Amino acid sequence: MSQVTVSDIETLLTDKLKLHDPVFKLEPAGAKVNGSIISSTFRGLADSERQRRIWDVLDKEYGAESVSRVGSLLAFTLEEWNIDDD
Repeated sequence: MSQVTVSDIETLLTDKLKLHDPVFKLEPAGAKVNGSIISSTFRGLADSERQRRIWDVLDKEYGAESVSRVGSLLAFTLEEWNIDDD
């Protein structure tokens, strides 16, 4: 099993989820990739639906190895990400 890169995850999720203007805040953590994904595509979706969509893509691409390759990925809209900006 080869290690998944930040770039691999960014490309995969952008293409498969058809993310609009995505901003990725991802980093490698050992053999996994963790971080946040910011996109207007997530607007109007519950957190559970965002997670389901992300993990459906990862599971389809990596199968059972997805949990060994990817750690925590959180999904935000730009407004949610910038909530503390005044």
